Order: sequence, then structure tokens, then C-alpha cells
Amino acid sequence: MKEITIKLKGRDSWISVILGIYGALGAFISLSREATIDNSPDIDLESQIMLYTRTMYRSFSSNRLRTFLFALVIGILVYMVLQFSRTYKERLADLLFSLLFASGQLVAMIFKKWGGWYAMMDAMEESGVAEIQMYRIFLKWSAYVLISYFIVAAMMHFFRNFAEQQEIRGQAGRKIPPVLQILLMAVCMFVAWLPYFIYFYPGTSNEDTVIMIMEYNEIPSYIQTMSAVQADDIFITNHHPYILTLVFSWFIKLGLHFGDICIGVAAYVILQMIALSLVFAGCLYYIRTCGVTTKRMIGALLILIFLPIFPMYAICMLKDTVYATFCLIFIMMMHYVARTKGQAFRKVWFDLAMFAVACMMVLTKVYAMYILLIVGVVYLVKYRRTFAQIIASVILPVILYKVVFCGILLPALNVAPGGIQEALSVPFQQTARYVTEYGDQVTAAEKKAINKVLPYKKLAKKYNPELSDPVKKYYNQEATKQDLKNYFKVWWQMFLKHPEVYVESVLHNTYQYYDINKISSLVYYKFNDYLQLHDKEGQYTYLYVENTEEYLEQRYAINQLVLFSEKVPIVNIFASIGLWPWLFLFALLYNLKWKKKEVQALLLVPLITIAVCMVSPDNGNTRYVMPLLYTLPFLIPLELLPAKADDKKGMETAEIAEDQA
Repeated sequence: MKEITIKLKGRDSWISVILGIYGALGAFISLSREATIDNSPDIDLESQIMLYTRTMYRSFSSNRLRTFLFALVIGILVYMVLQFSRTYKERLADLLFSLLFASGQLVAMIFKKWGGWYAMMDAMEESGVAEIQMYRIFLKWSAYVLISYFIVAAMMHFFRNFAEQQEIRGQAGRKIPPVLQILLMAVCMFVAWLPYFIYFYPGTSNEDTVIMIMEYNEIPSYIQTMSAVQADDIFITNHHPYILTLVFSWFIKLGLHFGDICIGVAAYVILQMIALSLVFAGCLYYIRTCGVTTKRMIGALLILIFLPIFPMYAICMLKDTVYATFCLIFIMMMHYVARTKGQAFRKVWFDLAMFAVACMMVLTKVYAMYILLIVGVVYLVKYRRTFAQIIASVILPVILYKVVFCGILLPALNVAPGGIQEALSVPFQQTARYVTEYGDQVTAAEKKAINKVLPYKKLAKKYNPELSDPVKKYYNQEATKQDLKNYFKVWWQMFLKHPEVYVESVLHNTYQYYDINKISSLVYYKFNDYLQLHDKEGQYTYLYVENTEEYLEQRYAINQLVLFSEKVPIVNIFASIGLWPWLFLFALLYNLKWKKKEVQALLLVPLITIAVCMVSPDNGNTRYVMPLLYTLPFLIPLELLPAKADDKKGMETAEIAEDQA
């Protein structure tokens, strides 16, 4: 039997040991432990030396086994990466990503624990360890930079190798007709999702859906007060997409027609399950035509089948489910455009399809306008020869939405527009935080200017640092342009006095979108009871939608399973909203490194979505980043394609896909 020996390089070995120890100590250091005396009366905490050394000692983790194992893993990782051959640019790119990641996690820790940097430092000042807190923060941050740097480098290397190995194995032949393949996969998904439908019959929703149904049935809610156009005969607004208000309400009417409102909800949910399963199946087949192996396609199918978050949104009567579905189709069409090097725009059927999908995007989510405009500008620069087609299929839907739909159709239908406060949630939150922290410094003139736009006396009481709704809903719809001009003048003056307040306001309202340790409810587990809670006199019992009590235990078990999925390594790739932005940023870095231009097309819309969430009115709301969730099962297999395959296939694979379609 041969003796296997491993020869380690001395210098790299010592570097690995040192960095492993440093990374483990920094990763588990506490930022909040204090130098309590315990049972040691000889410790004089008035002495700075004793206070600092005692604080540092108590800050390090006492779990020796965990620290040792973590140090060992980091050391092995460091040694392994040191053996790779990497260019200066690659190392710099990995470092920049790691600096951003570490800073994001540190911000999340501080705001989760203390609500802000200055609040943390005030707490440390009271304990007498403000100075040493800076050392602890630096150790934690630098350890995160170190760990993420070597993880990113290793992932870059092994993903590339994994993809190249797949190229050698080749592709399996196709024996089943394309249409049948799509139908079979769709049926598998639909059947696997049916138990969720049964347990949560007739379906689930959020508060917005109930309010949309109330609007259609002329039941007042606070949404009517959030539009500049108000009248006794106006109940429906475009605050929530009008087209979906109609669709949801038509199914409610269907249920009432048959004597049970739940029948209408169930009919909608069933149709949505069918539509979503067909879209997912079509996207799976599409990535197969791009070169993804059958095994990986099936792997993506199994994720869509068995990970609860996908069927739970399939059974949810939710505007974001509809938008994310159309968004996914649009993203895959963008990939097709990249594969054909823009030649897809020369196909009339493709232009019509993209036009239709783009229209549905803006009709189901207002900020989709900005996404389409950005995509359109990029396309006009990159594919100038198809200028007219790009205008018609990407830009025209935005123009029609603003001019025809919002400017002509909605007023004619007596539908009020959404309020301007939706676009002003960030400055409103900043003002509310400023008033909360520095209200004693606000002058009478500043109060007057603010009060013309927002009720000054309510701001401190209503301010929620992670949700702007309690503040922005009090926006004065009668405020004039001059009132807004005066308000923003005061807003700027306050910024100059305390800019840190404005920065902390934005961070506090968005940090959960990049906090990898964020545990979210992810999905909805019942049909929202907003109407029941606000129908004090019981006038609208016929519109109550309630889930059956029969499967209460099963629903609770699914709830716990969804939460558990966020804690399971690998699985939580699809169940952690704080991880999703980093995955897409890593994918961008990976594509730039290996020049995978076609796959880069998949990232533009998700990256814009992430940017929008950085000015989000609600911290860590899963439905705001649903396009990321829906894209991931298809992005990962495409990322694992060899880079050379993207260059080789190009028009050839696109033509095959078109012929088969």
C-alpha cells in the first residue's frame, strides 16, 4: 500500500495558521460584552488598564471547540487559496467585494443591536469602553474581510473548474419533444404544490390584497387619503396596481356568484399555480437549450418543487407574485437578446412578446418604469442597429403607461392616482429621525415649513426606523409646490447640521436587505384579516375570506419548515433575503472575471431591484426582492456553464432554441 504524503510550504503554512487564528477570534468577538466584576473584588475598573484588558478578555468567545474548528477551516482555506495563481486585478476585485461585504455585515450588526453608530457609542461611553469598542469593531470587521476574501477567491476558482469539467462530459441528447418536456415539468410542480393549496385553502394574501378588494367594493380605507385626488365617489386608487385590483375583484365576484367567496379565491390561486408552473417549466427548458445539463435542470426543478417558499408564493393572491413572474420572463428574454447579440430584436414575434411582458411589468409594479428605462438605454447604446425595435418593445410600454393609462384611462374610470409620498419616503424618514433625535434644535420657522407637509407634532411619536408608512401616510395631500420647496430647503439645512442622522436613517431602514443573518417570515400563512379587524359593525361579512381550521397544525409545521430553511446551509441560498444581494454581486464579479457576457444580462434587473431596495420604505420585505428569488434557480445553472461555451454557442444555440420553440 502506497504511503501518501502531503508536503506543505513553510511560509504559506505559517500564514495560514496566523490568519486562521485571527479570523476565528475576530469572527466570534462580542461587541457588547462589558467588564463586569463578577466575583473578583480585586479588579479595579477605575483603572483604564484593568478595564480595557478585562473587557477584551470577556469579549472573546469561550467556546473553544467552535473557535478551534473555525480557525482550522479558515487556515485550510487560506492555504488552499495561496496555492492559486491569480492576477493583481483579480485580487483587487476580490478585496473590494470583501470590503463591501464586511462593511455591510458590520452595519447590520450595529443597527440590529443599537439602532445606529452613535447610539452604540453612547452606550459604550456609559460603560467606559468607548475607545476599546473601536478596536473590537476593527477586529470584527477585518476578520470578516479576511474570511470573505478567501471564500470568494476559492469560489471563483472551484466554480470555474466545476464548469470546465462539465464541458468535457458533454451534453445528453434530447428524446422528448420540447412542449412535452415543459408540460411534464409543469405538471410535476403543480402536483407537488397541491398539498400547500389544500392546507392553506383557499389561499393566502397580504393586507394590500384585502384593501384592493375593499376599494373595488367601495369600502373606505386609509389608502384613499394617500392620493391628491379625493372625492366621496372615488374609492379605487392606483396606489396598488389598478389592473390587479380588477383581476382580484373579478374572482371575488365569481366566488360570491356561486355563494362562497372562497371559491373565487381558490379559482384564482389554481390559475396562478398553473401559470407559474408553466413559466418556471418554460424557463427550465430554456436554460437546457443554453447548454445546461439535464441533471442540473432537474436539480433546479427539484428546488422549485420542494423548497416551500416557491409553492407558498404560488398559492398567494399577491401583486408581487404576479410582477415577479413577468419580471422573470423579461429577464430570460434579456438573456436571449444577449445570446443572439441583439439579433432577437429583428424577430417580430420577439418584439411583440417583449412589449407585452414589459406592459405587464409596469401595470403590476410602478417602479418597473425605471427598470425598463434603464434597460432601454443600455440596449440603445449596445444594439444601436435595432433602435426602432428597442424603442417599440422596451421604451414604448413606459410611455403608454404614463401618458395613456395614467393620464387618460385612469381619470376616465374615476381612479385616483397614487400619492407623491411614495417617492418621498426617504426624506420623510430622515426628517422624522432628525426630529426624534434633535427636536430641541428645530427652529420655529423649520417647524412651520415641515408642518405644511407633515404633521410636526406626530413625527417623533410615529417614527418607525424600519418602516416609513407610519410617517408618510400623514403627508398633506393639499401641500403646494411652494410648500414642498420650503420643506426641502429645511430638509437640506438640517442635513448640513447633522448629516449623520440622514445616513443612519437610510441604513436603519434598509440594512436587513444585506444582513445574511436576517431571519424573515418570508411568506404569508393566511388570507389577511384586515377587513375583519376594521369592520367594527360587521357590515361586510360577505367579503371575509378565512382559511379553514382543519389544517392548522400542518400550516404551523410549514411555517416552521420555512423558517428552518433559512438556517440550513446551501438550502438558505434560496431562503435568505439578506444573502441574495451578495449572490448577485458575486455573480457579477464572476461574470466579469470570466467574460460571461450572456449571463451578465440576467443580472441587470436584479441589481436595479437591489438598488431600489436601498431606498425602500420597508426594511427587509421579502416581496420587494421576489425577482431575485425567482431568478436564482435559473441563474446558478447558467453560471456553471463554461465561459467558452457562451462564446461558442451564440447564434447557433439561439437558432436551435427558436426552431424548437
